[in-house]
Amino acid sequence: MILEDIYFDKSIRDYAKKLTSNNTEEADELVSLAFSICIEKPPKENMKGYFAMVMRNQWLKKYNKKDPIFHHESYDIPDIDGTLNKMNHYYANILKGIYNGENLTQMHKSAGIGYRTLKGDYKKAKKEFKIMYENKTKIAIVIQNVSGVSYHRLIVPIAKMARDYGLDVVCLQNKEDDFLDKLDGITHVIYNRNISTFMKPEEVIYKLKAKGIKVICDIDDYWILPKNHPMKYFYSKSKMDKCVVANIKHADQVWTTTKFLAEKISKYNKNVEVVKNAIDPLEKQFAYENLSIDFDTFFYSGGSTHAQDLKLLGNAFDNEELFAKAPSTPKNLSPIAIQLSGVAEYAKDYEDCGICVIPLKDNVFNSCKSELKLIEAGHFAKPVLVSHVKPYTLLATNKNSIKVYNNDWTAAIGKIKGDHQLQVDLGLKLKEDVSLKYNIVKENAKRLQTL
Repeated sequence: MILEDIYFDKSIRDYAKKLTSNNTEEADELVSLAFSICIEKPPKENMKGYFAMVMRNQWLKKYNKKDPIFHHESYDIPDIDGTLNKMNHYYANILKGIYNGENLTQMHKSAGIGYRTLKGDYKKAKKEFKIMYENKTKIAIVIQNVSGVSYHRLIVPIAKMARDYGLDVVCLQNKEDDFLDKLDGITHVIYNRNISTFMKPEEVIYKLKAKGIKVICDIDDYWILPKNHPMKYFYSKSKMDKCVVANIKHADQVWTTTKFLAEKISKYNKNVEVVKNAIDPLEKQFAYENLSIDFDTFFYSGGSTHAQDLKLLGNAFDNEELFAKAPSTPKNLSPIAIQLSGVAEYAKDYEDCGICVIPLKDNVFNSCKSELKLIEAGHFAKPVLVSHVKPYTLLATNKNSIKVYNNDWTAAIGKIKGDHQLQVDLGLKLKEDVSLKYNIVKENAKRLQTL
């Protein structure tokens, strides 16, 4: 529904009359005022509900009605408007409407939003406001080293939360357990997979909880490795699988990438939240525009742990241009003061690449992975050849990719090579799907709620 339609909408006009006690002249003025405000500051969603809320707020303002949120004993010092502006836009609008005197039933009738939806979202809005307003959250992300995992799961999203929500964030390394002495004022510790390399996880987590710190463990991979995995010997020798399980059991909260992996985690900790991988388009390396497509050339990117996946390609690319690239040099990432490794620049490898080749062996371990490779390719509007296995089935469709069945890469090449329009169309469709389904702002809203 466009703004012009809402201006003439009967339910909006009726609501304006209701606010003004059937004063037609004042009702018309109120609708016009709301219209002008919505033109200058349009919402991202739910235009009709937003319009109704603006009318309500302006009518209350005219008669100098007091908004309880501004006069509650707990909310009488800092910048309320600033906090509301930083909130999830939709949640903030609901909160404003409620605290300006409109109850859920009224909002339901005037805005056409389902009552149950409003009720649930109002609860989320209050939680989000409390966290952001009081601003007592101080997060320590604890990492062993800067890897692709820590970059995508901790550093980038938490850094964005620091910028967007005004949270206080520090980054510590757990190579030595003196990080436990650097937690003054810390309310939350967030880490990936293993909290410490020097102590048993349950011992460290116990010490953190004794300090009143909430412990959040992020898991992006299954902890039971297949026999041919390069890290299998290390995992077996160090009993890393048991270590990861202990981290899961004793954490207050677990974040993970997919529903499939969440089911594995829930056997040990029911308090698990799926927070999908998502790219921050404001990060320098992901900010490329108008990337060229090197038609009929193929591109692969991956580390040494994907050796078995590469074997799936067989001899299919013997007569094709297949380029392989790896992460490059370090960069700093603000506002977290930490030196990053090559993961901060690897995305530039997509700048001139052609068709992305994404092979993955079908096993339980790989099924627990995320669809990050597809997300990256989609962000840059690249066409893909992708194994038809989990987790890529979460995103890949016949409209946005060439799905490879039974490892028949030769057949997949034949479908896309030479058809330049198809390559462009697949890339654009994948970009559209990624934009809709993998939004870092929405995923960070989940993180904020669990804090």
